[in-house]
Amino acid sequence: MAKKEGVALAKRIKISKSQRVMLGAVACASLILGVCLVFSVYFLKYIAFNSKVISEKNKAIDGYSKAIEKIGICRAPSGKIYTVSELESCNPDDEDLSRLGADTLRYQVIMELSKNENLESVARKGLSICFDSSTNQKVSVEDLIEKYRVQTNDKEREAYLERIAMCSALRVIPDALPSAANPLAVGASLNKIFTMSSYIPEGITPKEVGVSSMEGIGSIGINLQVESSADNTMRVLNNLEKSIREYNIKTAKIERSGDSLKLEAMAEAYYTEASSLDEVLEEVKGNGKVVKNKSGGNE
Repeated sequence: MAKKEGVALAKRIKISKSQRVMLGAVACASLILGVCLVFSVYFLKYIAFNSKVISEKNKAIDGYSKAIEKIGICRAPSGKIYTVSELESCNPDDEDLSRLGADTLRYQVIMELSKNENLESVARKGLSICFDSSTNQKVSVEDLIEKYRVQTNDKEREAYLERIAMCSALRVIPDALPSAANPLAVGASLNKIFTMSSYIPEGITPKEVGVSSMEGIGSIGINLQVESSADNTMRVLNNLEKSIREYNIKTAKIERSGDSLKLEAMAEAYYTEASSLDEVLEEVKGNGKVVKNKSGGNE
């Protein structure tokens, strides 16, 4: 009897040890499984976060590539986007317009708008560098561009580049609407109009620089006084109207005294206000949300 009880006790001890070993194994397996699940969730979130960051970066790179290509800064990339080597080798001043593509902004502006006969005649008028001295015929912008391409001397290239800029019809645009507030330039323009009208003013007084009612357009006030014969005064007004630069007469007072005609007017000249380009920085949060922040603008 005692022998059977000893055998049973030994079995119970072995069973108890086996249970403890099994419990320990299950506990260890549960711990390992829990750790694996935690790391799996972490790595899944990490992968998702980095995938979101890479996706946003690819969008930005694609946007920059499309902008560079559409504007015509560089020729079209060999693939979908520009490679680092293509951007490093790109020099906008050396790019042949024919390689940029007819649908680029640069090609359309330089090659299409610059051929406008009406604008070109205004741009070339009075500029001797736009005419061939031997034939007294105007030199085409295409000829100037071709001569610019074949030059190997930097000084000569700069000279031809200046001639292209001065003789191109595009010159009319900054002349008509300058990119900066310059009251002295307004005074010089008015003085040229008075000279063309055979009238010598007592003085020209540009006023304060302000903001016009048109978005992105600034104004320069002008006090205009003309007192001369009726013919001379009307000639001044006609030349003001013909001026390539916009002069807007806000108020006017005209008095006649014998053969003399006196004009007192308040007018405005206009210029393009400086515009800024704001770079948008996109911050990808840990929860995958994209927050856009504007950085400082560059003019």
